[in-house]
Amino acid sequence: MALRDLIATIVKPRLHGKFEHLLDSDLSVEDDHDDLAVDEDLSPEEAEQIAGLNLVIEYQNAKGELSQRIITCKHLQVRADKHYIKAYCHHRRSIRSFRKDRVIEIFDPITGESLNPVDAYFAQFAADVVPTSGLSWGLSINRRASLIALLNALVFLARCDKNYHPFERLCIEQAITKFWLEFELLCDCDMEDILSYADRLSPDGEVFWLAMHKFKSDPILAKIFQRTSRLLIEADGIVQNAEAFWAIEIDDFLNGSH
Repeated sequence: MALRDLIATIVKPRLHGKFEHLLDSDLSVEDDHDDLAVDEDLSPEEAEQIAGLNLVIEYQNAKGELSQRIITCKHLQVRADKHYIKAYCHHRRSIRSFRKDRVIEIFDPITGESLNPVDAYFAQFAADVVPTSGLSWGLSINRRASLIALLNALVFLARCDKNYHPFERLCIEQAITKFWLEFELLCDCDMEDILSYADRLSPDGEVFWLAMHKFKSDPILAKIFQRTSRLLIEADGIVQNAEAFWAIEIDDFLNGSH
């Protein structure tokens, strides 16, 4: 199995108890025609701002029917003046594009609290503005995209085997510290807020694969990721044969063997 084959891997989201039943429930409502995902050409910054983020949404289709859905975001998009959230729908087990004006409410998947208002929440992830608050962590758009890519790749490795060892979260914390030091960032590192954000990520294999390509073009990011990925693999004290294989595959890919 090559590294590229991980693209089909889906990571189960972490959920508050009141949302757990949604993973096993079938949707009786129909999807609208314009909810079918459409591929677009996006800049890396546009694609990375919200990638991997897990949310629970209450959604109203064109017939006025309501449903609650667990989604893993990919990116925001605009088509014919309508704003959409392109995401993996864990109920349909496929990619969907949800019209933002039909999202009635957003919920934090871990705490269960409402994240409304909808427009203000998604405005934090716009790639064409530099937010002064919210989830920017004091970083530029490009630098924030790099951090999100790093978090997604590490969370994917930590959770794709369905086991999340406590030391793995510590490894991610160390990677964030290394990120600040290597890029010589002057802004304060809000570690708890960034780790809290990482807890809400459930990136799929495609998000991981895109992050790997980003690392390949950025030696500093690649170094941070390679070092931390080795620590993640050794986190539980036992290195399985498969884990050793992935460590070699990652190094080969980033060092130009693929």
